[in-house]
Amino acid sequence: MGQPHTILYQLVAPMEVTAGPEEIERRRAFLERYAAAGTAIEVRSVARGTAGIECHYDAALVVPYLLESIEAARTRNSADAVIVGCFSDPGLDAVRERLPVPVVGPGEAAMALAIQLGDRFSVISPGSANPARIRARVRHIGLTERYVSCRGMGLRVPDLASRAPGALERIEATAIACLEDGADVLVLGCMSMAFLGLTDELQARLGVPVVNPVVAGLKTAEAMLSHRITPSRRTWPQPPDKPLLDRATRRQTTTTP
Repeated sequence: MGQPHTILYQLVAPMEVTAGPEEIERRRAFLERYAAAGTAIEVRSVARGTAGIECHYDAALVVPYLLESIEAARTRNSADAVIVGCFSDPGLDAVRERLPVPVVGPGEAAMALAIQLGDRFSVISPGSANPARIRARVRHIGLTERYVSCRGMGLRVPDLASRAPGALERIEATAIACLEDGADVLVLGCMSMAFLGLTDELQARLGVPVVNPVVAGLKTAEAMLSHRITPSRRTWPQPPDKPLLDRATRRQTTTTP
């Protein structure tokens, strides 16, 4: 058995408001089912944010609160690794700059896994999807040549978080369209979708690998901890501490937590 570790799973919505404390506990239990022996899971939500990240604007709004929550957790219990709990990976570069521990974006982890399972992949998104947004993310991580398409399955993130009926059938229909686009691996492009626990059933119905970003993110974090590696400081150098200036009060506060 390896050394015990604590992994912080940072939610990007104030889930006590959007779905209730019981949903936070359900997600923690889901993660624990897949975690290696000796891995402790902490799940935290942000103090403020939208009900779900569905556009660049939503992602930008939540980043300050996400950083605040992660740094508070690190100060309190020194989490050994952090997972930014959103397929869009909001604030991922900033968190990697701030923390000296493995920091994982589930979207990035899921797509990196997908190219090891087949030649080309598609992403299944909630709502009506925004292919341009997904393409930009794929381009950023250098997987454009292996990416086929992004299709929306017609349910918004809050609907998925509340486990609206008919989700499996909608995801399956969208997945079939992605396969017709030419994909041979599918990636669930929403954490609320991934937490439904439908991956095994989808794979059985479709006959192709379906990557769950929740599990991909968790296992990537565990792999980094096992290898005792952290993100390169050449890519994400430690940011300098500098004062935050307040125009209204003309006061300065430090960026150091």
